[in-house]
Amino acid sequence: MDLFYREYGNGAPVIMIHGLLGMSDNFIPLAKKLAEQYRVILPDLRNHGNSPHSEDFDLTVLTGDIIELYHKLNFNSAVIIGHSLGGRVAISAALKHPDLFSRLIVEDMAPRKYSGNKSINNLLQVMNQIDLKSKRSINEIDEALMQAIPDTRNRQLVLKNITRISEGVYVWKLNLDVITRKVESLMAPVFEEVAFTKPTLFIKGGRSNLIRPEDFKIIYKFFPAAEIEIIPNAGHWVHADDPQLFLEKVMTFLDV
Repeated sequence: MDLFYREYGNGAPVIMIHGLLGMSDNFIPLAKKLAEQYRVILPDLRNHGNSPHSEDFDLTVLTGDIIELYHKLNFNSAVIIGHSLGGRVAISAALKHPDLFSRLIVEDMAPRKYSGNKSINNLLQVMNQIDLKSKRSINEIDEALMQAIPDTRNRQLVLKNITRISEGVYVWKLNLDVITRKVESLMAPVFEEVAFTKPTLFIKGGRSNLIRPEDFKIIYKFFPAAEIEIIPNAGHWVHADDPQLFLEKVMTFLDV
């Protein structure tokens, strides 16, 4: 699939992959900082952002899309970074194609199976229930969402996925139907027969429980060179909650 992507800077390539319901511009502030030393590629995953929609939607095809983009850009090697679902795709890419990647950074995600994500399921339920056709402005949509999604960041995540196609006519930018039906397929364990032995950094939000202490064993099994850093005052969106410290951890790891 021919993914939409943004590109910043020059130098050794770094591919940064957004999370579920996100898009490439989630990483723009961080990418611009990294672009002072690196060539940074920000793709939109299929069914997200400006990338094409497809009925095929699982970790295998998402990984394949990133590998296709890698070859399209004629990379010989790259760092791969992923947040949340993007972290799972980055893990999958590194394990399936360890020769293509020099380093791996995973933001607040483990290789294990996840199930019953109440936050995501609630967002998807609300998104499917709201009638965009009856709304005439983003402010009106925001007000309609406020009671069901009181958290401002989650509500902004939803609103960024809405686009206006003509005056007073709003539609979903992402493929809401396919994502809703196939979200559980994204939560499968991300394991392969071999380990990724190159430098790896897992960054955990101190206020998030998506990487648990019992996950450390499986991380070290498949990523024996892994470092695990905890950013205390951050939740799941580590790069947004503490961007300065997140950037410092990433740059320190890349500069070694």
